[in-house]
Amino acid sequence: MPPRRTWTYRPELDGLRMVAMVTIVFFHAGVSGAGNAFIALDLFFVLSGFLVTHVVLTEVDETGTLNLRRFYARRVRRLLPAAVLAVLGTTLLVLLTFTEPERAEFIRHAQAALVYLANWQFVAEAHDYFGTEMTASPFMHYWSLSLEEQYYIIFPLLVMMVLAAARGRQRVLLAVLGCLFVASVASQLVSANVDPVRAYYATDARLFQLLAGALVAIGVRELTRVQLTARAGAWLTALGFGGYLLLGSELFSMSASARNLLATPLACAMVLGLYTTPSTSVGRLLSAPTSVYLGKISYGTYLWHWPLILVLQRYTTTSAWVIATAALLLASAFAALSYQLVETPIRRARRLEGVDGKVVVAGLTVSVVTAAVVIAPMLASNRSPAVVLVADATEHVEGLAQIGDVADVVAEEVPVIDFGAVAKNRGPLGRCAPSAPEDCVLVDGDGPHLVLVGDSHARMLAPAFAALANERGFKLSISIAVACPWPHDLLRVGRVQERHEGPCREARDDFYTVTLPAMQPDLVLVANLARSDAGWDGHLARADGITGPADRMYSEAVQDTVDLVRSAGASMVMFHSIMGTQGWTNTGYDTLSCLAGASSLSECVVLPPSEPRPLADSIYEAAAIGDDRVASIDVNPLVCPTTVICSSVVDELAVWRDPIHVNPDIFVRHRAELWELIEESGVVDAG
Repeated sequence: MPPRRTWTYRPELDGLRMVAMVTIVFFHAGVSGAGNAFIALDLFFVLSGFLVTHVVLTEVDETGTLNLRRFYARRVRRLLPAAVLAVLGTTLLVLLTFTEPERAEFIRHAQAALVYLANWQFVAEAHDYFGTEMTASPFMHYWSLSLEEQYYIIFPLLVMMVLAAARGRQRVLLAVLGCLFVASVASQLVSANVDPVRAYYATDARLFQLLAGALVAIGVRELTRVQLTARAGAWLTALGFGGYLLLGSELFSMSASARNLLATPLACAMVLGLYTTPSTSVGRLLSAPTSVYLGKISYGTYLWHWPLILVLQRYTTTSAWVIATAALLLASAFAALSYQLVETPIRRARRLEGVDGKVVVAGLTVSVVTAAVVIAPMLASNRSPAVVLVADATEHVEGLAQIGDVADVVAEEVPVIDFGAVAKNRGPLGRCAPSAPEDCVLVDGDGPHLVLVGDSHARMLAPAFAALANERGFKLSISIAVACPWPHDLLRVGRVQERHEGPCREARDDFYTVTLPAMQPDLVLVANLARSDAGWDGHLARADGITGPADRMYSEAVQDTVDLVRSAGASMVMFHSIMGTQGWTNTGYDTLSCLAGASSLSECVVLPPSEPRPLADSIYEAAAIGDDRVASIDVNPLVCPTTVICSSVVDELAVWRDPIHVNPDIFVRHRAELWELIEESGVVDAG
């Protein structure tokens, strides 16, 4: 049997890390044309799988075994000091630049990052709120590092078990890893259809990319008779780079899952080509000293780049190119300092040799203690940011000049508010299969059966109806999915919607035709963000993929839904659009952040919408004409009782939890008035 090809350091691979790192920075900064460049992470995964496999199998070749404690100790010394330093540095940066309610959302993200469970934290949050706030988290990027660390824990154990069962036969390991690769690809494909967020973050659904790198490494070692010519290696490298450029561009429309799957063999081609034939022109560029050094510090650059981008985007109005360049330079500077002053000294410290078990325990202890003891007090502090973001609030206050002195209208001091609790107060989600309508029951009363359907706007009404159900003996069921319109056979589509589409289909498929009649409802209540205006053209589609002008599609779907609800024997109430801090738009300014730094409520007022109401409200009113068991009602007077100024605090309750969602406690507080509006509509008997 010919000898295995031995591991040789290739500086070109460090240069390849540099390319991936620069690409990720430009993607995260939102540079035009880089909207699909997230596949640079796939290259990191393949590289990591390739390199760690060589490290593990080289030791097995040289010693006949793998010293697990030494392997884990080296991982701890290489990765953990920089990560802990970056998490603490980011926490301090957040403390100086973000408000108290914003910081409260980040506590669990920082803690998960420190214990390398960030990807699963974001999977959990995606099921809770489908990650709409994750991209604003300065710890969001730790998901990929967590996934890699989980692999580093599992992979050497797997190698030891396989080689113990088939000693010296690394081709058996190749077969085992191949089977796991296939299983992970299957998990990716299944998750992509059911839950795209899980497909993106979950370890089992992304493991195939690390395993692909491992398979390439074992193939290089085992297939010694296969020698790539310089020409073949150059073509392989060019194929990988060229394919990556095309796949990472915005020329082709495809799901994130499909892009990740296609990026994996292209990344393997780049790694294999550069490793086996490094003398290509691309290899010479990547092995230049500057490229190699930037690749060596790319781990630290990755740790620092995202929070820097967030702060630059928050406090500057410059272009994405400038933000990307500035973040790259600053992150590289922090990374270089960390590499020289922290990472290298710890990695090379002789006194840490021979005490591998203690190193692992000490490293884990530092991470866990920092997560449990340090992070929460810092981020939960009521300290105001050193840099205050006032632009949005200032625009609103300046707009009030036409109506007189704001202080005379809303002069009270800001009351004590638990900003973290308000920000997290979203209301319940719920959906059920046609075969199990009882899974939608939220309150199981003996009285009339109410069914609440919609998206996050229905969600913020749900606690009020739950309280009413408990008080009045109603039965309450909910079918609420985030970003999921209530009209029958209508879906929100587009790239941003990928992560929501699976749960939305689960919630709405056969709901009005099968599930709702089985519930035997008395009253169906529906609410969602208005999606009827021209800006939604191309973003709404029937379940069969047919699309068209948003106003026509929305109107037809609403009328179809009314007919189905009435066929089920129920009355129906459609809630008008509920205002945010900037009227009917899905943007606005964050009143919680404003209140956290304000001394008077006059600093954080909201102007009532001056623009016409969304077309959706007229569609609801038209659909209710001629049927006294169908109505549309407006709950905005409960949110903003006056037509002059809307206070951001009413009865010591924050009115909005974010720019487009009302604090559910407002509706709970005014649930009696809410029910009076329904009674006054005539769809239910008063009393």
